[in-house]
Amino acid sequence: MTASLHATLTRIVVEDLEADADGLTDESTLAALDLDSLAIAELVIRIKEETGADLGSEETSLGELTIPALAQLVTTTLDGEKSV
Repeated sequence: MTASLHATLTRIVVEDLEADADGLTDESTLAALDLDSLAIAELVIRIKEETGADLGSEETSLGELTIPALAQLVTTTLDGEKSV
């Protein structure tokens, strides 16, 4: 995971989705940040806009991920899309 991807995801979650920055740690799940299903859907859209990674098929399970785990998923998804 690159630091810039981690920073991008953190910015999206805090600035765009208005999650509490004080409650955000590398151990915080998205669900623990009170991101509801609508916010998760918006997150999927913003990630695609920012990184090109299409996480639509993963949308229902994203709430259980932390920012580092989400960054790993984005990286894996992008790597998989490049090999196709």
